[in-house]
Amino acid sequence: MKIMKKSLICLLAGALSLVSLTGCDKDSEGLTKITTYAVIDLDGGSLVKVNKGATFTDPGFTAIQGTEDVTANVTVSGNVNTARCGFYTLTYSVVNPDGFPATASRTVMVVDPDNFASAYLASCKYGSRSYSGLKIMITDNGDGTYAIDDLAGGLYCQGRYPGYEAYGYDFWYDDNLKLDGSTVTLAAGMGSGTNWYWKEPLDCLNGTYDAETGTVTYLAAFSGDADDAISVTLTK
Repeated sequence: MKIMKKSLICLLAGALSLVSLTGCDKDSEGLTKITTYAVIDLDGGSLVKVNKGATFTDPGFTAIQGTEDVTANVTVSGNVNTARCGFYTLTYSVVNPDGFPATASRTVMVVDPDNFASAYLASCKYGSRSYSGLKIMITDNGDGTYAIDDLAGGLYCQGRYPGYEAYGYDFWYDDNLKLDGSTVTLAAGMGSGTNWYWKEPLDCLNGTYDAETGTVTYLAAFSGDADDAISVTLTK
């Protein structure tokens, strides 16, 4: 029994020696190279608001790769046109020495504080579902009416089903609004109820515009039913 145990120990020792020698012979083969990615931090956050006609100045950014500051290597793409209300995307990119990229993006929201036509951020709620920070545009048609790109406040097109338009689904309910003092209603006609995915038309109920705060509130009611409506709040 002792002989067998001694033989087994010798065999194990020999196997370990063989593995050790093999590892030494292959010292530089099959090893995974470690690379350090850069991290880009945006001063001022990923969303910045600027008034129409004002000068936009980038709040700044930093990029750190491990312990090295590589901010000087960052390239910025995209542009901001403050003469036109809308949402503009700036992309910040840097590539490490091994060719691996790091990116960050910032949305610049150009708003008109003095007019109903502007870019807005929407909060919407329908039943148990609610979303916020959705991008909505209201533009002046030049005939006393205003076009809104989604009367549903982004609930479906940006909240529940973002990007589905690329597959042929229309979850945007574009329509025309009328502003009478502080009262917001649909312009004549029912808008795009036949164009969007759900087919059922929406109405704009209890709509108001607070010019001082730049806030729009209304109910986007299915077939005009206030009890079956999306609650929408738009803010500049």
